[in-house]
Amino acid sequence: MEKQDNDSIQAFDTLYTTNQIQLLKILLPFCSPNMRGSLVVMIRFMEFQYTLSFVRAHPESFLAEPLPFSLNEICEKMKNYCPPGLRPMLEQFQSMQNALQMYEEMKQMMEMFQGMEAENPAQDTGSFGQSGGFDPMNMLSGMLSPEQMEMFRMFQSDFGSTEAPKPPEKEN
Repeated sequence: MEKQDNDSIQAFDTLYTTNQIQLLKILLPFCSPNMRGSLVVMIRFMEFQYTLSFVRAHPESFLAEPLPFSLNEICEKMKNYCPPGLRPMLEQFQSMQNALQMYEEMKQMMEMFQGMEAENPAQDTGSFGQSGGFDPMNMLSGMLSPEQMEMFRMFQSDFGSTEAPKPPEKEN
């Protein structure tokens, strides 16, 4: 667990409790086993009562702007507290988010390269493209693994792009 996550949890817990409640929590392990259950319920009830009164008395404390939304960051923080079966699903979701972000970055790069090609259509680089011009798809094909190329093709078909990169030819 990151220190920042721990700090925000402690700040929340500190805000919605009192010193009297904290003292009861300190005494809890020293109580007899038959008293602990009742004391735990009483502590939680006191926290609930205090929280209700605090929220009613200080509505302005909830007017602050929320943090910028970052699904990836939320998943990362949730992994520290989720049950083991949920963790792989969060990691898979993060991978999908990262792939989508990579696709968006590649799409922007492709648009930029296509703009450059439109400005300089007669340039011959010698090693790019059949027409002699700069072909960003060839460059992209050389940069991505076959799995990434397949994912890129899938995203292109899902998002309506008509031009899909061809896989690099295998050398024998």
